[in-house]
Amino acid sequence: MDTIIQNLAKPCSSRIKPLIINISHSYDYEPSMYEHGFKVLDCTDLYGTEFFCSPEAEKEFKKRLSNYSLRGIHFIDSGNYHYLSKLWCERIKKPFSLILFDHHTDMQKSSVEGLLSCGNWVRKMLEENSCLVKVVVLGASESQRATIDPTLASRVIFYGEDKLMEDSSWREFSSMHLSEPVYVSIDKDVLDADEAITDWDQGSMTLDRLERLLKIVFNNEKVIGLDICGEYSGFSDLDKMQKAAFVNEKTNLELLEEIEREEKL
Repeated sequence: MDTIIQNLAKPCSSRIKPLIINISHSYDYEPSMYEHGFKVLDCTDLYGTEFFCSPEAEKEFKKRLSNYSLRGIHFIDSGNYHYLSKLWCERIKKPFSLILFDHHTDMQKSSVEGLLSCGNWVRKMLEENSCLVKVVVLGASESQRATIDPTLASRVIFYGEDKLMEDSSWREFSSMHLSEPVYVSIDKDVLDADEAITDWDQGSMTLDRLERLLKIVFNNEKVIGLDICGEYSGFSDLDKMQKAAFVNEKTNLELLEEIEREEKL
C-alpha cells in the first residue's frame, strides 16, 4: 500500500483533489485516506441520512455539495448513502448517461412515499432527471434484474462485465447505446468479499476486472464525474469494522490510483 500512497502523492496541476464525504465515521478507520491532501466534507452532524434521506438532510447535502466541483472523484461513504449520486447528477445540465457498477439496481419503489433512499435513487433519477438518457448497470444479480419496473426498462441496460473486457467490445456497445457523456458510480458491493467488505450482500467481480473495465470506459467515453461508495459502517462489531477498514482502504486507494492514472478527471 505504501507504493500506492507514494504514487497518489505525486503532484498534478490539472487534477482536482478527491473529495471524501464523511457521514458514518467509516473513513475515520481509514487513515491513509486523509494523508495526502484529499478534500474532506464532514457530514457526521446531519440527521435523517441513513438508508433514507429526509427532505431536510437532502436540502443540506445539496447546499454543502455546491461548494465542490462535479468533476473529479468523490468518496461518498457507505452504500447506505448511495443516493448522493443522484444529488451529484442533478448538477449535470446536458444529456448524459449513468454507468453504474453495483450488485443492486437501486430502482425499488419507495417504501416511504416520495422519500429518497439508497434503494430508489436510480429509479428517481429515471423519473425526475430530464437530462438522464440511459442507465448502464454492470454487476447486478439476476434476481435484481427481474425486479425492474417495465415502464423503466427501455432506458436501462444490463450488461455482463465478461462481455466488455476488450476495447473493441465496448466501442461496439457504446456506438449502439451511448452518444453522450457519462457519470460513473461505483458501489464496492459489486466486488467479491475478498476485495471489499460492505453493509450489503455482494457480487463476485474482482478488483482487477473492475479496474480493467474502468480503463476501457475512460478510453472510450467522456467521463463527467465519478463516485465510490461501499464502506462498512457496522460499528457494533469492532473486529469486523477494523478488518473492513483495512480491506476497503486498500481497495479505495488502488481504485484511486487506477482512475488518476487515466488523467481524465
